[in-house]
Amino acid sequence: MFPLLLLACCFFVVLLVPVALFVFTSVFRQACVLCGLQRPSVATAAGVMLLIWVSKTASQAVMDVVVIESCKAVGVPRWEANIIVALLFLPIDLIISAALHAGLMNIKFGKGVEVWFVMMLIYLSVFAVAGSVAAVIFVALN
Repeated sequence: MFPLLLLACCFFVVLLVPVALFVFTSVFRQACVLCGLQRPSVATAAGVMLLIWVSKTASQAVMDVVVIESCKAVGVPRWEANIIVALLFLPIDLIISAALHAGLMNIKFGKGVEVWFVMMLIYLSVFAVAGSVAAVIFVALN
């Protein structure tokens, strides 16, 4: 029974990857349009998002190790260290994303920053709506 469940979970994750790539690429393309830039093709947007993701993942891994080990030495709980990493990584995320977007799409760095902010606002609004719907359902059921 367990191998079948594991296989089903792996299959679900494999099916989820293209959906996630489509969502992130669509948000990126829409952010470019909202910032007054030309809408990139799907392949270009996917390539830019993939390169940004790889760069951010590598730098976040280094920051995770440094901050978590520092917090462990001071005695700060792990969950607080994760919050510190998330907050400290936002400006690094901004610089990496804006620089790669500007370099790959041949635009100014300021426009890359603008696209990053618009993307973050789109993600924030989606999470706010989903949280509000979940809160309304939770209150309605209790």
